[in-house]
Amino acid sequence: MLLAAALPGAATAAEPSVPACALGTSAADLQGFYGTELARAESRFQGPARRAFSAGVAAYVYGGPPLSVGQTTARAPANLIVSFAKLVDPAVRAVVAPNHDTAYTFAQLDLARGPLVIDVPDTAGRYYVLQLLDAYSNTFSNIGRRATGTSARSFALVPPGFRGELPAGVKRIDSPTPLVWLLGRTLVRDETEIPTLTSVLAGYTATPLTSWTAGRRQGSALLPTFPPALTESRISLPRGLAFFDALGSYMGANPPPARDDCARRAFARAGIGPGRTPSLEASGPIRTALEAARRYGPRLLSAAVRRSNAYSRRRNNGWLVPLAYVGGYGRNYLGRAVIARDLLGANTREETVYPLGFTDSRGRPLSGRHRYALRFERGQLPPADAFWSLTMYGADGYLYENPLRRYAIGDRTRGLRRGRDGSLTLFVQHRRPDGDARSNWLPAPRGRFRVALRLYEPRRSALSGNWRPPPILRAR
Repeated sequence: MLLAAALPGAATAAEPSVPACALGTSAADLQGFYGTELARAESRFQGPARRAFSAGVAAYVYGGPPLSVGQTTARAPANLIVSFAKLVDPAVRAVVAPNHDTAYTFAQLDLARGPLVIDVPDTAGRYYVLQLLDAYSNTFSNIGRRATGTSARSFALVPPGFRGELPAGVKRIDSPTPLVWLLGRTLVRDETEIPTLTSVLAGYTATPLTSWTAGRRQGSALLPTFPPALTESRISLPRGLAFFDALGSYMGANPPPARDDCARRAFARAGIGPGRTPSLEASGPIRTALEAARRYGPRLLSAAVRRSNAYSRRRNNGWLVPLAYVGGYGRNYLGRAVIARDLLGANTREETVYPLGFTDSRGRPLSGRHRYALRFERGQLPPADAFWSLTMYGADGYLYENPLRRYAIGDRTRGLRRGRDGSLTLFVQHRRPDGDARSNWLPAPRGRFRVALRLYEPRRSALSGNWRPPPILRAR
């Protein structure tokens, strides 16, 4: 009965008034949830207002991730790859749940004027990935050690419909949208080695195809720290009917794929889409319904997050492990919105697996008032070919500032102590532990917190579910 009491008159229609195809598909974690809850919520409206409400809620679910991508990429200049010669610290607010394992690379790529050639240097075997996301938060390609190797190469990133010729030796990558978010990660084995990585980071470049074929290469930007645009602001989706105005403008600049035609038509019937401004055009009961839809959308999404989380906890020792759709969502619009809320920019499972811990083994929220242990038995360390780590975040999803300045612990952490039986136990708590446990300590805030266990280049056992992260055990 999730959300059944959230709005008055909650007990009528079994199906929402928008076509089922406008809601997209569902994976096992949210099977049957979306349509049922939307049908209950829309029952407070009648006639055209009812259809407008359901279409507005569907547009909110559909539009949140792409508008978040748009806001995120707008913080960077167009067509300039920017790398940061510094690990993320607690001040950075560019994306939720950042890692503390890699140097980040970031770019807003605009293919409206034609292809761009992405050049990468020889990283001599070092792990890196340049993740390419379309305007709707789908990862459509990865450039990096797992997918393309670590030798110097050139890749032509081409816009939809491009039919031109490419130079020999340049690999073509087709983008589904003119806007591309490039999100790169280059492994830092130890923070002291960052100065030696500058040549690698500076070697990630994007050059217009016409310039590249003429022998001119565009440089990149290498910054020693994160600028205020990435440390002082967070994503804030437009409120009220301005949300639907922004979505229509965004869809006009980045036309949705053909698979989304049903959703697009449903939105259009409610006055939402390219060239439409509901804040100026909608009136009367339709306006009231759309305003209610914008208020209700976040509540529906929160309920979906809770349901998806509960599904995962039952199957993964209390951890939240995104299902196979992460990174490549197709028409799973609600699943995409669930991931975007806490893991915007998450890559596909072939590249990395992201178990998240919000609760202990008994489902109780993690809190600095308690002490926790995470024990990996001998031979059961996270199965990853590149690296693994456990990262600490506050309740807001950003790195937790602590006197030790230890934001993550993992396979590159010096001085970790193993048990006599070969096991490894990590201690997660606010107070500094006694004795040898300090070597394996990940500091936690006083209040609520969350952790992320990352496996880059996960092995088959992690992808199949044969390996699961061990439960987070509360000591007291």
